Amino acid sequence: MLKTLLYVDENLAASIALRFTAYLNNFIPLSLFIVHVEQPDEKDQVGSGWIQRAWEEGVGANGKRVVDRMLRTENIDCPLAGRPKIFVGNRTEEIMYELRSGSYQLYIEGYLNTADPEQFYRFISSPLYSQAPCPVLMVKNLSISKKCALLCADSVDSKELVEKSMEILGDSTFGFDIVYFKFKENEQLVTLDREEGGKNLVEAETFLAGTGKTADNVVVLSGTPEQVGDYLKDYALVASTLPSRKSMRMATLANSLSSVLLVH
Repeated sequence: MLKTLLYVDENLAASIALRFTAYLNNFIPLSLFIVHVEQPDEKDQVGSGWIQRAWEEGVGANGKRVVDRMLRTENIDCPLAGRPKIFVGNRTEEIMYELRSGSYQLYIEGYLNTADPEQFYRFISSPLYSQAPCPVLMVKNLSISKKCALLCADSVDSKELVEKSMEILGDSTFGFDIVYFKFKENEQLVTLDREEGGKNLVEAETFLAGTGKTADNVVVLSGTPEQVGDYLKDYALVASTLPSRKSMRMATLANSLSSVLLVH
């Protein structure tokens, strides 16, 4: 089972993430843990010693109520592997510590898609995403699909993409497509011959075969990030290495409604 940490708060993003995680469990058996961090303002902190501890316990109790309400509301069909973990402090620091100390294999968090590349990049370049010790799944939407896409491009390390993705998805019952993206300002999305994917595409197929998997479909797409992002919307999730800020792949992931599995 895949040891997984899911961040829960009392908002729509967490609600979608909870439901998608339960759906994911049908394809990848998860050992699921819940985490929530209460981030009080410094001005709200009082005293020291036992007064400080009592205050932290009160804040933590509020966090537990938040998580309990969300779990009751969503009532997901995915058993938890332990009691929810409630922390008080800096959200990024607490989650990073838990990921490292708990040796998790996957971190999941909800993200309400805005199709704003700058906002998306700020999110994925944050310390939590760029320095996480395991792959991160950004849940954007509850896409009911039995297929995942591996997003390749000229700048992608095919070996890293395939091998890291298969550490998460290799034992799943998902089907896989390889989608190779070549940027061009076309009026509409164009499908190119597979040879246009070049060495990187051949390597991606070879590495995937080396994991015991075969792509159901291999497609080379020529178009804009908006066009390719729309093409990807019907996948359960899209796996990608971390893109750079000016990468067309980054803009594609930002424009896609599909959830994104970031590996590094």
